[in-house]
Amino acid sequence: MVPRRFLDSYLTMSFRLDVQASDGLNEEQTLTCPTVSKCTIKFQRSYTPIVHYLSPPVLYFEQMTEVSFNPKSTTNLIQNLQSDEMQFINTKVAGYQIDFEFHVDSETTFSHWRSNRITGQVGDQLPEASQNLTMLWETGYADNQETENLHCSFDNSTCYQVKTVPVIFETSANSGYRTGG
Repeated sequence: MVPRRFLDSYLTMSFRLDVQASDGLNEEQTLTCPTVSKCTIKFQRSYTPIVHYLSPPVLYFEQMTEVSFNPKSTTNLIQNLQSDEMQFINTKVAGYQIDFEFHVDSETTFSHWRSNRITGQVGDQLPEASQNLTMLWETGYADNQETENLHCSFDNSTCYQVKTVPVIFETSANSGYRTGG
């Protein structure tokens, strides 16, 4: 067993760090420190929201879907929101937003350290066998739990997080040939 006074020297690391910051909305910025003593980096995984899954994982235009997520303690960091703002900015499938307008508003609260679910409506999507799911909070992007959010065929030949398919709302002809066309 290593005595405590020696253990501290093992836990101290020196390194140079260049940080590229992006909030997902603006251009990337390089963060710099005026002096070494003013630069303190504290990595805390406890402040990273987690997206567990999207249900159902196969989506089409105007469908209702449910996002399961855990905000962790991120909600404690978000202060002074405008009355029309939510704690999370958006949730997107392949860059297209899910609309939570009638289900989530600025007064909606989320449980810390627990799984929460919100319902939203899928917008226009391009059909694709596999799409990415992202959730952007006021503090940054949520971590996507790929192990929970990955769906595979029985032989694992095809896997996807979210699949988008086309939808038919109506047909224009009410009669036709038996052979099709």
